[in-house]
Amino acid sequence: MSAAPLLFVWLTLASPPADPPSAAPVPTAAPQAPRDVYALDDAAFVAQARRDLETLRHATDGLRRLRAEALRSRELYRRKQSVPYTPDEKQLLVSTWAAFFDCFVSAEVVRQRYWDFLKVPSLTQPKKHAWGFLLTHGALAAELSQGLQYADLAGGQAQLEVLLDESVPEYGLPPRAFARFKEKVLHVGTSTQLFTGDGYRATLHPVLAKAGVLDEPGVPALYQAMRADSQAARSRLLKRGPVMFARAVADLTQDTTARAVFPVQKTVAEWMGDTRVRRAGKPLIAREQALKLLEKMAPGDVLVARQNWFLSNIGLPGFWPHAELYVGTPEDLALAFDADPQVKAWVATLPGQPQTFTGHLARTFPAKWAEYTGKDAHGDPLRIIESISEGVSFTGVEHGMRVDYLGVLRPRVSPLDKARAILRAFTFQGRPYDFNFDFFSDQTLVCTELVWKAYAPAKDMKGLDIPLVSVAGRRTLPANEIVRVFDAEYGTPTRQFDFVAFLDGREAQGDAIEANAESFRYTYRRMKWDIAQE
Repeated sequence: MSAAPLLFVWLTLASPPADPPSAAPVPTAAPQAPRDVYALDDAAFVAQARRDLETLRHATDGLRRLRAEALRSRELYRRKQSVPYTPDEKQLLVSTWAAFFDCFVSAEVVRQRYWDFLKVPSLTQPKKHAWGFLLTHGALAAELSQGLQYADLAGGQAQLEVLLDESVPEYGLPPRAFARFKEKVLHVGTSTQLFTGDGYRATLHPVLAKAGVLDEPGVPALYQAMRADSQAARSRLLKRGPVMFARAVADLTQDTTARAVFPVQKTVAEWMGDTRVRRAGKPLIAREQALKLLEKMAPGDVLVARQNWFLSNIGLPGFWPHAELYVGTPEDLALAFDADPQVKAWVATLPGQPQTFTGHLARTFPAKWAEYTGKDAHGDPLRIIESISEGVSFTGVEHGMRVDYLGVLRPRVSPLDKARAILRAFTFQGRPYDFNFDFFSDQTLVCTELVWKAYAPAKDMKGLDIPLVSVAGRRTLPANEIVRVFDAEYGTPTRQFDFVAFLDGREAQGDAIEANAESFRYTYRRMKWDIAQE
């Protein structure tokens, strides 16, 4: 097939079909005209593409890991209808599906953001065209390679499909998520787009090379994975396609409310891309709001944070993706702990018998203390310890608090416990980020793991008792769980947190408002991918 027909077929398929008339309209939150990623200048576009490449890598790695996890439990997925699942088995199945769904949606958002690459001429804008194809087709190949196997494993089992189609807000699962997932991976248009894209890949290779995109870090691995995923998906379609498609058609015949686009409709996806482009570097929480919030905060506070459409903690579903430990400035630390009798007595027992807590930190961690007492790129003092992709880092207001949603909780523990927690956090500072979410290793840490281990109860420390949960069979702690614990214990004498503040983002207005504890309590039930976040 020549390049021209390939282009025509791809362009026809790239725009997803409209919803059926019976489908409910998708809410829109931004009145301004859509503006896609290709409207960025070349430098900004490449920077965004590199970030999305990293997002796609983590999403597809998660898909592969979770598909393998599901296959290890094959007997559970193929259980007869007459044998009901136990609560533990249901939790494993739902959490694995929720994590898989989260990774799948993350890849799909990247794919939809770049799907109009054919409208960008390869002759005049080769970099944008090349990046757009790689991210679009790389995402699609991974979705189908892993998605077809998962759909084949879980589909056709009435008991299981009912379970996977139930709404579970805490996990970010909307109703009928599994039905819509099946429809996507078993859609003839999606499969045709895979075959067409594979043909276009060979045609486009000289453009990729000439544009220098193949020399970008991570792109050779993406290109190799794309080819392997395409081959695996094509093979499964040839072997199992007729059976899977027939089963899917039977399901859809009985479900007239099914939407043709998964998981975000076209208008939503466009608005998401528009939001990210228009608000690049402009979080909903204003700098003045963040600075004013500092007046209420104290060393040892726990922060939960969220930026809309910034795909972090892929595979840990839930509205709140991030947690941080607030330590304040060195002056704040000294004021909070250096004169406290319990802290002073404890510090006196430490090696070298330091006089103060801050003195102990400075002497024990001289390099870290020198970094901590410096400034961030905006000239602000460093006040927060958080685990981000660069590792466990000291950050300031602009990075840690200027987000779209921010909740601040105060642990109901002694100043001594807070000092011990901060000391532990200093110990972890500088260690790499844990993309595997392995809570049983201290060598790498995910964001919630930093907070959880800093406040972990010990023989000489009350700490915080925040139970880990099983996600896809792995013990971990989504940030959502911190808010869930706060909600469950709210108002009780034994509660572990006091409410400090909540800045609630409003996409439609482009700002954030200060909200109360009642509003904050239920945020963990908000859908991660819900467009109507108010």
